[in-house]
Amino acid sequence: MLTSGRLGHALAASLLLAALAGCTSATSSAPPPAPVASPSPSPSATVSAAEAGEQLMRRRAAGPTGSQYAPSNGVVDLDGTVDALLGPAAGPDAKADTKGRLAADGFVVALRHSWTAPDGTRADTLLLRFTAEAGAGSTASRVARNLRSAHAESTFGDPGDLSTGVVVSALDDRGEACVVQVAPHGDAVVLMNYCTPATPDKKTAVLRFTDQLRLLPTPGLPW
Repeated sequence: MLTSGRLGHALAASLLLAALAGCTSATSSAPPPAPVASPSPSPSATVSAAEAGEQLMRRRAAGPTGSQYAPSNGVVDLDGTVDALLGPAAGPDAKADTKGRLAADGFVVALRHSWTAPDGTRADTLLLRFTAEAGAGSTASRVARNLRSAHAESTFGDPGDLSTGVVVSALDDRGEACVVQVAPHGDAVVLMNYCTPATPDKKTAVLRFTDQLRLLPTPGLPW
């Protein structure tokens, strides 16, 4: 079963720690893009964090039959989101910086959703809601830019859903290889880390990520 620190460990190992904390790799020194004004109000701007969290719960993608779900799954506030992203080993400066960037982007609430399938496959997902599409786009762009910088040789994307992904073939401490993907979707961001024993499975990772995107409402429509 996934442990409460699994998501932070996996994302940090894939350099999303640097992406969300605003750090850059040696190959990129560009500052994060400045948030831009949203052309129209977002549905998330008119709902409470509690209601937005319930809406995310209804939109989460289930794991394969027989999957075990992490005890830490559920709706999390800003502090909980930072902890999920950075893990328990992150220092106070990294946490404060990440928290400030998410808050500036109009963070509303997030949902942690992690499962382990019977074959050992693991998926760690964060669904984040923002007050406007611009904020979701800013966060997703920051993560995507740093993923491309850190893993230029294994970056892929889909202009249809605005997603960016990387294949991390180096095995983690569990002997797993991972595929990390991020995409904005209206006023939401989907961030998924899909890990398989020994060898990355890009094809299935993309299918799982696409399934989660399809469960979200069409941008601009009610949740």
